[in-house]
Amino acid sequence: MKVRWTAAVLLGVAIGCAHHEKGEENEVKMSLDQVPAAARATLMREAGGATIKNVDKEDDHGRAIYETDVMVNGKNWEIKVDADGKLIGKKLDNEEDEKGEKK
Repeated sequence: MKVRWTAAVLLGVAIGCAHHEKGEENEVKMSLDQVPAAARATLMREAGGATIKNVDKEDDHGRAIYETDVMVNGKNWEIKVDADGKLIGKKLDNEEDEKGEKK
């Protein structure tokens, strides 16, 4: 019985570490209409008319950051803004490259 408990604890720690590595431990999924107006306006402007399906709210040292991915001309863009609507970042998000880097 002790072996099973130890295995369960180790598995839980491993899963927790893997989840933490992705930086998703403080992430909340939300719809665009749940995002503060200033942040929503910037996300929509930067998306350039592309559909925003969902937004991830992250806590960055006590600061709310809103992130979304949009497809523009067949390319995936990652857009990040703060609650005041300030653009934090916009970049091509090549998930295949990210997967290759983690291997």
